[in-house]
Amino acid sequence: MRRNKAKWPILLSLILVMSMLLTACSSKGGSTSTSGSGGNDQLADNQVLNIADSSDIPSLNWTQISDSTSSTYLQYVTSGLMRLNDKLEPQPDMAASMPEISKDKKTYTFKLRKDAKWSDGSPVTANDFVYAWRKMVDPKTASPYSFIFASANIKNAAKIENKKDPLFGKIDQLGVKALNDHTLQVTLDKPTPYFLSMLANAYFMPQKQSFVEKQGDKLGQEPQNLLYNGPFKLTKWDHGSGWTLEKNNDYWDAKHVYLKQVNVHVIKDNSTAVNMYNSGKLDATGLSSDFIDQFKNKKDQFHTFKDAGVFFLYLNQKRQPALKNVNVRKAINMSIDRNQMVNVLLKDGSVAANYIVPKEFAKGPDGKDFRSAAPNGYNGYNPKEAQKLWEKGKKELGIKSLKLELMSQDTSTSAKINEYIANQIEKNLPGVKVTVNKQPWGNYLKLLNSGKYDLGNSGWIPDYDDPMTYLDLWTTNNQQNNMGFSDPKFDKLIEEADNLGADPQKRWDKMHEAEKLLLEKDQAIAPLFQEGTAHAIRPYVKGLNYPNFGMRVDFLHAKILKH
Repeated sequence: MRRNKAKWPILLSLILVMSMLLTACSSKGGSTSTSGSGGNDQLADNQVLNIADSSDIPSLNWTQISDSTSSTYLQYVTSGLMRLNDKLEPQPDMAASMPEISKDKKTYTFKLRKDAKWSDGSPVTANDFVYAWRKMVDPKTASPYSFIFASANIKNAAKIENKKDPLFGKIDQLGVKALNDHTLQVTLDKPTPYFLSMLANAYFMPQKQSFVEKQGDKLGQEPQNLLYNGPFKLTKWDHGSGWTLEKNNDYWDAKHVYLKQVNVHVIKDNSTAVNMYNSGKLDATGLSSDFIDQFKNKKDQFHTFKDAGVFFLYLNQKRQPALKNVNVRKAINMSIDRNQMVNVLLKDGSVAANYIVPKEFAKGPDGKDFRSAAPNGYNGYNPKEAQKLWEKGKKELGIKSLKLELMSQDTSTSAKINEYIANQIEKNLPGVKVTVNKQPWGNYLKLLNSGKYDLGNSGWIPDYDDPMTYLDLWTTNNQQNNMGFSDPKFDKLIEEADNLGADPQKRWDKMHEAEKLLLEKDQAIAPLFQEGTAHAIRPYVKGLNYPNFGMRVDFLHAKILKH
């Protein structure tokens, strides 16, 4: 998930790691929870959580989102078939139980909860899923995230989205069927080991057709333009300032939701957020490098985590002709000192990355981490080699100089780090001028999705626990690949890996080969760092979880203890 996570949002979603005022993940692919207050589990009378976010929600129309902020909060107000637990294991949500799976592992039959209902009192039915999923893959919808249905290998999804295929646009051929009001059958083209975890994503949520059609373009733009079946309802949304969630007492598992209200404040400047935390107006906040020393000795409040989000520069070959030259792309990549970035500017546990699949995220059939095959990644910082490649690229292009625009989110930390990247490129590649273009989060997403940038600082938060969530982004026709990169050999490797679900080791080897081709030979993107985050969290906040993929923050079972 893309950007602002940080997916991602992260995606990243995003939008650098410290622009995200409340994100963190464990280092072992699970989630990290605040531990509470000295064993005192007595609940406070006032179950209200106050947190911050660095950007507003761009939209809650499930077909039009691609960032982790929107996805996270859509998952609070809407529930799909599955929801991830604290260990990031898929558990039944709108499904009444785990599905019946056919012997060939290509057909899943879900029984829905008969007590599940929408906020208008009507039942959640199998047809709500059929309608929502078909609308997501419909080319007329133009969803930036429709690719995830093909990634999940849902039958005919890839063909429905392929203009050259006879099934293009024929959404009734998607492998999803309502057998009756409370039975949903999903058919896959091939076995998909991570399928159930994908179903927790916002893009697989149900929607009531009559409500969606009545709302039209207003869907997901205000609290009254949403129908709720999740654990919370959106009751207030002051665009640009914040929003309020209140417990949905009609949610099937409401008895295990302790928080009555969650107030999210949009705060772009970290010093403002820290001041609000110190004055008691926030119960948790992210910490930029400027404030880490202030909190690091407060053991009961200071937390750092390594995440699975990886941040990188899009190198837009479609808009900037010079970036079609592989030597120029490699020169830009090798001109950036990532270690200085994470150790001096971030200081939050982030680590320099010359890879796209993160460390300590996914283990292969041999039990080894995916990164063990190439721990240091590919084409790291090397200013002397970068200058040689730049000179070679200039000769091949017949140019003497180059002007580039680096698009950035407009938060203070994002701007600081993007200025650092621009200075590194200009310092190590004489003749290159980089201008930082700071944009508000919503506009940043629009420009990034439409390819209106030269260099785009973004990130990806995994949608499911498999390296493919990072790798298939760069295939020729993937909606997230809006930068004109295309390598038929890379496409073939991804296709081969996708067809090797029954042979895990060969599939793993293909994915290793694909990452090496993407970064060592093609330098399609310029990886920057694997994120880490630092936070101040009140000791009385218990059960605040930070998933390694999917939602950016999970307070579903959080509690406020007496203090």
